[in-house]
Amino acid sequence: MKKFTLNHKNILLVFAGLLLTLSSCTKNLPDNRDTLSDDSRFTQTVYKPTLGRSTLFDNNFNAGNSTLPLTFEIVNLHRTTTNAPAPELTNSFPVKVWTQGYTGTETTLAEIENKRSIVKQPLFSIRDHAGEFLMWAGAQSSFVLCQPDSGYTFDVKISNSGGSRYVRNMRLQPQRERPYEPSVYDPVNGIAQNTYVSPLSISNFRGKQTGLSIPLSTVHIFFYKDTASVTQGNSLTFKFYDANYNPIDPNNFNKTNWPALVHGFDMEKTDQYVKYKVAYPIPLVAMKTGYTNSSGTMAHTIFSYDRLNSGGLRETSQMAFDFAIYEEGSWQIIIVFSGESPLF
Repeated sequence: MKKFTLNHKNILLVFAGLLLTLSSCTKNLPDNRDTLSDDSRFTQTVYKPTLGRSTLFDNNFNAGNSTLPLTFEIVNLHRTTTNAPAPELTNSFPVKVWTQGYTGTETTLAEIENKRSIVKQPLFSIRDHAGEFLMWAGAQSSFVLCQPDSGYTFDVKISNSGGSRYVRNMRLQPQRERPYEPSVYDPVNGIAQNTYVSPLSISNFRGKQTGLSIPLSTVHIFFYKDTASVTQGNSLTFKFYDANYNPIDPNNFNKTNWPALVHGFDMEKTDQYVKYKVAYPIPLVAMKTGYTNSSGTMAHTIFSYDRLNSGGLRETSQMAFDFAIYEEGSWQIIIVFSGESPLF
């Protein structure tokens, strides 16, 4: 048998062969490209934001097996009925955005406002890499189509380096403004269904004349926005009245934590009202703070007092009311005991 000797020449031949083999193998490797999966989809295709308030639609897209990040873009946004363009939604308008995080511990109005600034944005947009839709509070029914109109139709382009595809014929059907919650207004036709709303709960409130428990249904709460003067600034005032519309002194609610009732400032308390300077909307963001309900979506207020009951024991009375206000201005929340005045 001929003996093989690995000399210098043979080493070069072997090395050259390895290079040819590696070159041939790499030609057959797949491209390292992103995947845009067909199973990626929007879980919601019809959006019905309420005009006059900033609304974020999140958790509305499932990326499936697509490679992240994805890029999203709204295209072909037009009015459904006429197929005409919708510059009221695609043009830029001034909107108020947070430049620093709100904490709920701010001690002045200036501190809050210094965390916000005015920028120009389209009133309806999609977050570039999240697929979340955002309708800004600046969208108003005075120029934006809303229900019962069929609204708008649009497509969304989804892309990454692996390619792009379109989700067609998505729908935007805004509802009319409801400047506060709980609301008396129908979201479709905007007509008030009632004149007042009710508290969240009431306990141990007894009538001054009868001594019986005051039913929750006889406590009527009204929202009133003072539009007579545009120079008053943003404020929130609480007032209380009996069935004859005589003022009830707020000082009677002696267990109410008035300084911390809402995230307001420069509290003014008289024998007829309690007033705060505030920043709108209320709540400022959907986040749990010491002024909100557990989900952070509503301001949480408790009006409370104590008194001696017929057995000589001290009894605490409480009434809770959760609310939100979305429009700036000088607002009043008027609480009327339409049956009889509480026994203080």
